Amino acid sequence: MAHPQVAAFARAANGGARPTRAIAGQNTLFTRTIHDMAYDPVRDEIIVPQFFAFAILTFRGDANGDVPPLRKIFGPSTQLKNSQALAVDPVHGEIFVPQGERVLVFSRDVNGDAAPLRILGGPNNDVDASRVTVDPVHNLLIVSGGKGIRIYNRTASGDAQPLRSITGPAAAGAVLMTTHPPSGMIFAAVRMEGRFEPQDFVGVWSVNDNGEVGPRWTVGGPNFLLKDVRGIAVDPKNKNVIVSDKTLNAVLTFHLPEAF
Repeated sequence: MAHPQVAAFARAANGGARPTRAIAGQNTLFTRTIHDMAYDPVRDEIIVPQFFAFAILTFRGDANGDVPPLRKIFGPSTQLKNSQALAVDPVHGEIFVPQGERVLVFSRDVNGDAAPLRILGGPNNDVDASRVTVDPVHNLLIVSGGKGIRIYNRTASGDAQPLRSITGPAAAGAVLMTTHPPSGMIFAAVRMEGRFEPQDFVGVWSVNDNGEVGPRWTVGGPNFLLKDVRGIAVDPKNKNVIVSDKTLNAVLTFHLPEAF
């Protein structure tokens, strides 16, 4: 299993820079905390889960100030409860919301109290979903949780079983994910419990991996640099993996051309 050394460098930011725009205020319907967000490049929209309001809010990409959402998914029919993460499939126009034992899937056009298009999870399929990501190129839904990384058909519902399951200590520690669909690679922030403190790193798997397999590459650790990963993104043009770390209070960029 290849674990190449990857040079890390922090991309400098202008300490005095201000955001171009900020969405904030009473009309936004934001509650006390925001745990995640997604961007839809097809519609130029920002999608935000609301943990305490049991809602999903969608804003224009150029929204600024105390503005109301364009649309909100909210109400008893939605079955939303304490939603803290989501993923958007901009190709097929769907929003995926992990809810522990289930994943709820909505059309991005929904506005109001509407039932999910479909629900993954049932009596014979406890999904155990904490985070999800979508690969529209390979038509896959990828789910992380205590059971490891599970790979489903994108349109799976009910008791459908995963096509493949990536298990092992690293996969079981996956807490955040993103994908690079053209290469079929999954980039997961992994938390391993160390002797004195958690040892975070980014593990890279293929959507074709199956069984007890470790990551093809690791970035930033374990037991090296990363301490508390809170965000992960990929920059395919420059073949970089970008990671935010709460403890380091930094955004780090790692060059990993092998994964692209």
